[in-house]
Amino acid sequence: MSISEHIGRISDLPVNNESNFVPNSEKRVVFGPEGRFWSDYVMRCFTFAPHAGIEKVHTHPWPHWMICLNGCGKAEIGGETAPMEAGMWMHIPGGLEHRFYNDSEEPLRFLCIVPPEGDVNPAKQNSRP
Repeated sequence: MSISEHIGRISDLPVNNESNFVPNSEKRVVFGPEGRFWSDYVMRCFTFAPHAGIEKVHTHPWPHWMICLNGCGKAEIGGETAPMEAGMWMHIPGGLEHRFYNDSEEPLRFLCIVPPEGDVNPAKQNSRP
């Protein structure tokens, strides 16, 4: 066993847009099922290009746990809007309406943890975000 099996750069992980429904963004799975060290949850790293984001407020039964790594944007959660800035965390309980978007000229990067059933593209499930 080599240390290289236990450490790496997020930027070296493959872009996984199969379940990404946000235009002009990238998603990389850091930890999760299927060989990524965490069977109970999925930690994704999203990068939203300038002015990219989730187009519509949506809801679903699973929660999100998020940490903003760099850039700035907005989070609409439960009918209120708050800034997303480096070093901020967010918890969005299941069933609460939400959306996230980059309102700046720089990329917005954040970690988002969901249970495996939350790592889906709603368009591929014949539902809408």
